[in-house]
Amino acid sequence: MRELGATIKNAGENMPFDITRPFHVGYMVENVDTAMAQLSASTGITWHPPQVFPLDIMVGDQRQSFDSRFTYSVEGPVQIELVQGPAGTLFDTSLHGGGPNHNGYWTDDLAGDIDRLVASGGELVFYGLGDAPGPQGFAMVDVAGARIELIDSVMLPMFETWYRTGSFS
Repeated sequence: MRELGATIKNAGENMPFDITRPFHVGYMVENVDTAMAQLSASTGITWHPPQVFPLDIMVGDQRQSFDSRFTYSVEGPVQIELVQGPAGTLFDTSLHGGGPNHNGYWTDDLAGDIDRLVASGGELVFYGLGDAPGPQGFAMVDVAGARIELIDSVMLPMFETWYRTGSFS
């Protein structure tokens, strides 16, 4: 019997998306502070300081800009992300429900991995916008009801700075 890790490594060129770089499991919450306190009390998990991050995303053919509040667990290797968004957005738990929302993976090829997931039957839910045309920073793709968030590895230094200093910038 082969081990799963060996199967993944041997898949090579046949594997359309590399799932061997997990980063986090994302939860949509009504209130980041409340969720942090409840999860800490029940599991002992600790958190990086919550951040407010201005999002500029493309949802279908509509551009949306809003601030999202989030944090990540200190513990890993796969971290827990808690995300709170404003009313009327994809991140609004009163519209879209709360709880488990997605699995996040690092990627060195954001556009290519979006294309691979969409070509395999996935649906692009949204992607980050930046100064250059096309997806920048991150994207969310729904594959058979499982949401996969792709996070461009160029963002890794921002996370490392936040973990070290308490500020995501």
